Amino acid sequence: MHIGLRSGYERVPDVEAQEPHAQTVETSREPLPLDPPDYDDTLGTTANESNRAMEEMDYEDTTECQESVGKIQRFRDSFSNNIVIPVRENIMDPLAQIISIISDKIDFYLNKIGNPLILRRFFYIVLMSVIAYVVMVSGLLPSEKNLGSRGMFSEYGILMDYVKNSLDLSKFERDLEYISSMPHMSGTKGDTAVRNYLLESFTNNGVRLIKEAQYNAYSNYPGEVSLKAVSDGKETIIEVDHENFNPLSKDGTLQNVNLLFANKGSLKDLEELEKNGLLAHDFVLLMQYTEVVSEQVLAAEKYGAKGILFMTDAYGDSNDVVQVRSVGKPQVWPGDALTPGWVGDTPKAIEPNAASSLPKIPSMPLSWNQGQKLLGMLSNGGVKFADSKFSGLLGDVMISMKVATGVRDRHPVDDILGKIEGAEQNDKALIIAASRTSVTNGASYPSFGTALMLSILQLFQELKYKFDWQPLRNIYFLSYGGSEFNFAGSVELMEENSAALKDEVYSVIDLSQLSVPSAQKQLDIQSHPLLQEFFRNEENKFGYDLKVRNVQQYGDWIPFMANGVPVSIFSCPSVLESRPPLFTTEDRFEEVKKALHDPSQRQLISDLLLVVFQSMLKIADNPLLPFSVVKYVEVLDESLQELQTNYPGHLDSQEMVKGLLLWKKIGEEWAAWSKGWENIVLVRDEGIEPSLLSVHRWTWNKKLANIGKRQCTTTGLPNRSFYKNNIFGPTYWTQAVKGDAWIFPSIKDAVVDGDWERAQGELDVVAQVLQQSAALFLEETNDI
Repeated sequence: MHIGLRSGYERVPDVEAQEPHAQTVETSREPLPLDPPDYDDTLGTTANESNRAMEEMDYEDTTECQESVGKIQRFRDSFSNNIVIPVRENIMDPLAQIISIISDKIDFYLNKIGNPLILRRFFYIVLMSVIAYVVMVSGLLPSEKNLGSRGMFSEYGILMDYVKNSLDLSKFERDLEYISSMPHMSGTKGDTAVRNYLLESFTNNGVRLIKEAQYNAYSNYPGEVSLKAVSDGKETIIEVDHENFNPLSKDGTLQNVNLLFANKGSLKDLEELEKNGLLAHDFVLLMQYTEVVSEQVLAAEKYGAKGILFMTDAYGDSNDVVQVRSVGKPQVWPGDALTPGWVGDTPKAIEPNAASSLPKIPSMPLSWNQGQKLLGMLSNGGVKFADSKFSGLLGDVMISMKVATGVRDRHPVDDILGKIEGAEQNDKALIIAASRTSVTNGASYPSFGTALMLSILQLFQELKYKFDWQPLRNIYFLSYGGSEFNFAGSVELMEENSAALKDEVYSVIDLSQLSVPSAQKQLDIQSHPLLQEFFRNEENKFGYDLKVRNVQQYGDWIPFMANGVPVSIFSCPSVLESRPPLFTTEDRFEEVKKALHDPSQRQLISDLLLVVFQSMLKIADNPLLPFSVVKYVEVLDESLQELQTNYPGHLDSQEMVKGLLLWKKIGEEWAAWSKGWENIVLVRDEGIEPSLLSVHRWTWNKKLANIGKRQCTTTGLPNRSFYKNNIFGPTYWTQAVKGDAWIFPSIKDAVVDGDWERAQGELDVVAQVLQQSAALFLEETNDI
């Protein structure tokens, strides 16, 4: 037997070799071999080597396949022998026998009572009922309670209980620590870092619709400053540096100019100086900061001052801190100084000297110690103010000062906008906003408010994931840039998206002025009258004393207010006072951290977050917009009576009364309809709303959202066309007005100017706006 690639075959057993057929043609006389021929002589050929390789590959593949199948078979057999069979023999079979025995026993006893088949079914029904009850009680099945709803609408008590239990101040602390870890003035690397942190936080919280809007605006930054005082021939150098800086200050150099102390720098203070003949020559005014710095600048310019030195209040043991506050003038036109009325990205821009919102004179802030040094050089002459300080006399002190800031005519300011989609009326939106940028670290203001906004965003998203919750209307989270540049970020946003924002946004809530609360738990809410009743009547205030009043302050909310959008500003009293350490380098995270690690203070912050979040939740998700037209009319009526009391015999308000009566009728109809809706839907039908009522409710909401916007004029206030809202907004000189200076601004501007004919004309304009908007409201509502 030969061994070869195709050799070595044996004849099949028990099969004989076949003889050739008789008719087969023989080709050879030699007999055929019994075995196949050997092929050893062909092993060396190329063709054979190729065939051999192919056959080896086939053989190897077949072998590998057989090995895999073998492994699987061995695993199957092993699993069956070691697990399946023992379990069946030791557990399943005995269990089946036990069940069979028990079943027989049960049938035996049931047979004594009645038909076993019927009785089995009865016990099965009872057992399933018990199991279903246990599951329902445990909350494993979807229900109104674990869905946080009552019928078709949210159950706020359940949602707030969850929020209270899941509140995470550790995240708030981490956010605040990072945001306030560096100065982040708009247009700097610090703001870029903070902005990226906010974008990442928005993304991590599941906000998918994120927009970053960048605009160009006039900006300036700390540069070269110097200050020298000469008194009695003695020269005193005041050491100043980059901290002695007012954003938007005018550059300038003054040499040997008289210094006068002007107390608060008010119109009344400067009038006293003028009466005493102290403003006859060039002078620089030394004054203390007040709440409205822009009016101090306007007053100084009006009386001919060449410059201003602001004196920071004393702060604890550190009287060397300097408050860095903006001196932009929002009274005429807030926003980018060089593009008033149009978006800053356009090439059209005016010259800085022509910008009405920029100061015309240089200014410099000083610390308490620096100010006291200058004040001590003045004599006890001139005007004596209420705190026993004297203005000094001309010639007492001569001032030389230089202010040279780093000016950027076109420099970026950035806004960040995130959106949570509404489930029902997603053509309407609530904006929750906070200022972001700060010349200093700004831990108390504005970083505290920004961190609080991030926590509120996280809580909304937790409700979404826990309860599959979605607000009925859209919620925007807005972080403003450029606040120190006359609110450039918010104004440019409005100028670029004016039509869309006015159409969609029904309310703006600003959190910028929230900070570490005091032990008295006081919270100030400046709000449009439509929302004041809502805030006052909140059932659970978490122990806070809410002071609700009209808006009486400039801020990033101004462009919305100027266009009729109802705004509300949440503030802590410490921020409203604007005292140090706010706006100073001492406003650092370390001070806030002490409060966060004190149990009582930590509870105050938790309650603050809860009361703010609760308001946001209801404004965004209440089926009925929580607007009180009745309260709105009451506020207007009280303001009209106040106007007549303070300026009797000058104004005819009959047309105003007609307009207010129309709105009173609307308020009563709205109150009656909303009460009926609550009785039908929430009380009788447990939150199930008929489709026809839904249509009526949506229409009411839409009309209520348009109230403020339809009471604006296209021309705006005289000489201040930025302010389209003739009813709510700032008068030019808030300090010169009797009563509330933020209501009926065009009328009171005329009164301050002594122009009673113009005042009557503006009163008639307001009356006409009220009557026309009321008629339109009634007409559209009746078309439902």
